[in-house]
Amino acid sequence: MTKPRDHALRELDARRLPHWPAGALKGKAAAPPADPRDLALAENITVGVIKNLLLLQYLMQHYSGRTLKQIDPVVQKILAIALFQLRFLDRVPASAAVDQAVEQARRFGQSRAAGFVNAILRKATREPDPLLPGRENFSEYARVVLSHPPELFRGLEGLLGKENALRFCEHDQGVPPVIIRASAAMTTEVEKWADSGIRLKAHEQAGMFVVEGAKRAHLADWAARGLAQVQDPTAAGVVGQLGRLAGQTILDRCAGLGTKTLQLRDAVGERGRVVAMDPAGARCEALRHLLKERGIGNVDVHTVAWLAEMGGEAPAQFDAILADVPCSNSGVLARRPEARYAQGHAALESLARLQDRIMDDSAPFARPGGFLLYSTCSVWPEENRMRVDAFLARHADFELLRDQATLPSFDFDPARYRDGGYFALLRRK
Repeated sequence: MTKPRDHALRELDARRLPHWPAGALKGKAAAPPADPRDLALAENITVGVIKNLLLLQYLMQHYSGRTLKQIDPVVQKILAIALFQLRFLDRVPASAAVDQAVEQARRFGQSRAAGFVNAILRKATREPDPLLPGRENFSEYARVVLSHPPELFRGLEGLLGKENALRFCEHDQGVPPVIIRASAAMTTEVEKWADSGIRLKAHEQAGMFVVEGAKRAHLADWAARGLAQVQDPTAAGVVGQLGRLAGQTILDRCAGLGTKTLQLRDAVGERGRVVAMDPAGARCEALRHLLKERGIGNVDVHTVAWLAEMGGEAPAQFDAILADVPCSNSGVLARRPEARYAQGHAALESLARLQDRIMDDSAPFARPGGFLLYSTCSVWPEENRMRVDAFLARHADFELLRDQATLPSFDFDPARYRDGGYFALLRRK
């Protein structure tokens, strides 16, 4: 049986994070914990360590008197898990958390470091917390206390000013609510689960609801039956920008797991057609499986990166194209915390080149008078309006009808919660 801490360690080891190379652990990974409660704990630890990584690394350096270069990466990961438990979780007594970390070090081939792990963690339980930067020291507070790298904070400061940049970082540290886009039948469905503690609360955006008390199995079941789909309100509002789509032929240019594909299918109805494409085979296969489960026959899924790869399988032109392009995820850092460590200039430049190529690849397939809807889950102008302006400079046959940039909500009222993102609606003349 896989222990929650061991699964969390494997999950952290699979990611490339600051000062932590991926794949430092030896041996094959075990299956995830079978007990849903253990799996939830493992996921809580994994996300918590990533969201607080720079703080945890600061603490391990403080208590050890060593630099990160002087501590083995596997030992660092074990210490980070234990320090997260000691600082942020209260269900496990401190002494037990320390003992578990020592045993974990031995289990993962770090027997010689077990004494070091024990000494550092015992010290952390006995001594007062080290002095941390105050909120008035914006950049250092963001880096150490909120674990946002300096380059990310500088970008946010330039976009929003110091105070709002800090509020943005504080937002990222919170736990996002579970929000669904629900069908009309969903209300009746939830009434059946009332005794089990599942509740729906209306979000300020029509058709969206905050879910409380639902387990992962409930959400998967609702999605499989077409009752509800987990989706943030900002992302859910993009498809509606295309207006009435009944009976039309639509291209979902970067379909992913198909959340917006299903929205588009609902909009075109039985008489319309949706063509979905994505280069990731696993994502396409998951979407095909879901479509089969729901008995949906008017959505075609293609595992391709570029439209030319479809050959004659794609229509010559579409009434509308949705290009929900790969981006930095800077607007969804509360949900994708590891993305905060990949917001550098070089990464944004690389993404911008990909975004331009996707738009150029899509443009010829929009019919005259048809729409091209560009969207991201980013807050950076370099991925948003600047990409649209660059596209229009290359394609004089398109015009911008409207665009909108949305910041993440700075308060955590679930009924008003939303991620950041951007859309631009273009029309081919």
